[in-house]
Amino acid sequence: MVAKTLRILFLFLFPSLVLGQSIELSVSPATSDNNPSTFTLQGDEVTITESNIRFATSGNSITSYKAVGISPDETLLSILKRESGKSKMTVYNTKGQTLMSYSGSQIGAEDPSLSIYPFNNGNLILRENITHFTFYDTLGDIFKTVSNSSGSEQGETISKVVMNPSGQTVVLYNPKIKRGSQLGSKAQVMTAAKDFSNILYSKDRYIKNITVSADGNMIVAITAKSGTEDQVQIMDKFGNNLNTITTDESLTDASLSADLEYVTLYSEQRVMVYSTLDGDSQGATSFRSPVFLADYFPKDNVLLALTGSYSEGSGIIRNASFRAINLEQRSITSKEFSSSLGFSKALTPRFVRTAKGTYRLEGASKQIEIETSF
Repeated sequence: MVAKTLRILFLFLFPSLVLGQSIELSVSPATSDNNPSTFTLQGDEVTITESNIRFATSGNSITSYKAVGISPDETLLSILKRESGKSKMTVYNTKGQTLMSYSGSQIGAEDPSLSIYPFNNGNLILRENITHFTFYDTLGDIFKTVSNSSGSEQGETISKVVMNPSGQTVVLYNPKIKRGSQLGSKAQVMTAAKDFSNILYSKDRYIKNITVSADGNMIVAITAKSGTEDQVQIMDKFGNNLNTITTDESLTDASLSADLEYVTLYSEQRVMVYSTLDGDSQGATSFRSPVFLADYFPKDNVLLALTGSYSEGSGIIRNASFRAINLEQRSITSKEFSSSLGFSKALTPRFVRTAKGTYRLEGASKQIEIETSF
């Protein structure tokens, strides 16, 4: 019991005083000149704003679009437009060259749910009408349609989709379903037969977020209910419950370690690491600045976090600071990043381990190399 207690760390932000303990930041040369709306994809610069997309390599520009999606491997961009009342989907490479283009069904001019999600192989998902999803192959043919509607007469929020990079595990979920005085939710996962199977349903708990592991084998759902603790439900890709963790923190997101042995949970100003299957706490830390991104790297015993003031409207984080915490040594080091960092809803920000004690921030306007020493 004593050994387990000693593993539960409560580290608070303070200047690093330990000799040799440091964190160094550098910007990848290919992204050093990028403004917050410019992203380097496969070596090509692409500028994405609400009104315009510009490919620097070809000089091509796209305007009056409804939605943009970027494939997980960052090789394809899918653009959704509305032409003659119908959806028009065009897939480009990162140089701005058209790879395929086709039209779909009728879509509303003011549909707030319009969104597009491309796979690495060129297939894509179109979301429309709040809860309706259409799956297209590379020829523009529909191979699956699914409604995530709950049927509630009192209303529901826009359904969301999350998948692993390869697209092998696709989860559709409705964050909030109004039923009487309660807020419920539901989630379903695509099976090998391309059907969908329910993995989560609640009449009185709403879903804050769902995360799918990189290999698609594990799903983490954060649910909440007024007056109760947040719950973290950890499932396999078939929806079988593996563990449930509760916390009095108001959680915002979660990440899984590459080996799936640890789950990192974070609220606005606190980050916690747990063993995935037994729920043992590995450590926790609090910050004065809002947490934007966090992940744990067990090979180094290092918890990495990016904090700062993030604006969802502009996609920019200001007063950014990178924090590294060695859970084994109970030590912390941090460094501020002077420039503004931009993020796009079409890209997923992530930390990647490149060597022992060395990491990279990807999915931002600037690619940041992070080197730690403890």
